[in-house]
Amino acid sequence: MHLLRILIGLAFITALPISATAQEAMAHGVWKSTPDRNGLVVHVRTKPCGAALCGTVERAKDRRGYDKRSSAVGRKIIWDMKPASDGVYRGKLWERDRNRTLDARLSVEGNALRLQQCDDNGCKDVIWTRLR
Repeated sequence: MHLLRILIGLAFITALPISATAQEAMAHGVWKSTPDRNGLVVHVRTKPCGAALCGTVERAKDRRGYDKRSSAVGRKIIWDMKPASDGVYRGKLWERDRNRTLDARLSVEGNALRLQQCDDNGCKDVIWTRLR
């Protein structure tokens, strides 16, 4: 009878939705952006910043995959991303192409990080891929 209670408890625990802490851990790592209009790709490390998620550009690469000097390296590109009840993060994103700050939503789907950046003209989805 004691073993049955343990098994039922384990079944209940595994059936619970992913906790906020687990969701945050899924968003942490190094992500590769899509190329901008000049072909520059950045690698962004995401990590906790207090109660939010932030991301900083670690390196930049050209169209052929070679490291490239860029003023974006070291810059915070994602900040104040706070988890929302629907499993996404909401916060700010720096758009490299136009050097502006946008409201954004972020969600993790496996090894893909989906960013939805919005301005007065509407929203655009961008997919980054996990490197580590």
